[in-house]
Amino acid sequence: MAIVSFSLTKDVFLAGIKTVTRRDWSDRHLDRWQAFWDSDRLVHDAWDKIPIAGGTRIGKFRLTARPYRECLKDIPPNDLINEGGMCSSIEEFCSLVGKTPEDYVAVIRFEKL
Repeated sequence: MAIVSFSLTKDVFLAGIKTVTRRDWSDRHLDRWQAFWDSDRLVHDAWDKIPIAGGTRIGKFRLTARPYRECLKDIPPNDLINEGGMCSSIEEFCSLVGKTPEDYVAVIRFEKL
């Protein structure tokens, strides 16, 4: 089992609104998550922040698609809501996460359990 922290989106995760997260992960880390999917290890822990920073587990989630890379400029419009609804445009989302629309990130689709 692995973890994902939802420090900025804890409340929308807990409400079941957030169903996708984009992460600036290395290829190696994404490979690990793809291996979880490939081996049917779909349930993981959600934390409010990383454990080393004093985080606590806030729930569990199940992967609903194989994790993949995506260019931020290609975010589907509905995913701005699925990301938690904090941003109304791709440019605003990129600014929030400190990336440009041309950057690639890992996409994790899930359902809260």
